[in-house]
Amino acid sequence: MSVAGNWKLTMNTPFGVQTPTLSIDAANNTGTLSAATGDAELEELKIDGDNVSFTAKVATPMGKFPVSFRATASGDNLNGTFKTMMGTTEFTGVRI
Repeated sequence: MSVAGNWKLTMNTPFGVQTPTLSIDAANNTGTLSAATGDAELEELKIDGDNVSFTAKVATPMGKFPVSFRATASGDNLNGTFKTMMGTTEFTGVRI
């Protein structure tokens, strides 16, 4: 099973726990990160089997900020980290 598909993420952020939806289209090497603050296109998307990395300009109450992600899929679970100017934090996801 690959990392392609739709995932509900759980992320602890400075703005509280966020649960965006991550959509990855491996066939077209595109994707979207959708949250209550809006959608962000995935940039620099790299898929290697069950591993994925990308960046996205995420909307926050203080404006849009670049966030970089790295994750590994294991069945219907996704585990990884996201990096902001405030540091690196772990996140999880489940396939939806």
